[in-house]
Amino acid sequence: MPDAMHGGPCREQLSEQWMRERGRRELVISSLRQHLAEQPTARAVRLCARRWIADINYLADGVIAVLNSTENEE
Repeated sequence: MPDAMHGGPCREQLSEQWMRERGRRELVISSLRQHLAEQPTARAVRLCARRWIADINYLADGVIAVLNSTENEE
């Protein structure tokens, strides 16, 4: 039976969502690549990449904390 009959997202909706997520990821990766390319030395590139990694992990920890708090409320 088609997914629409079960109230779930249809194939077109999933495809559109996937394309939006892929586009967002490409924009972010391109921005990061450009920022890394602007660094003057290989060492600076590595340091910059490590800072980005730390920032992303910090953001992920915040999102996880919110998810955990909403799960505990249910």
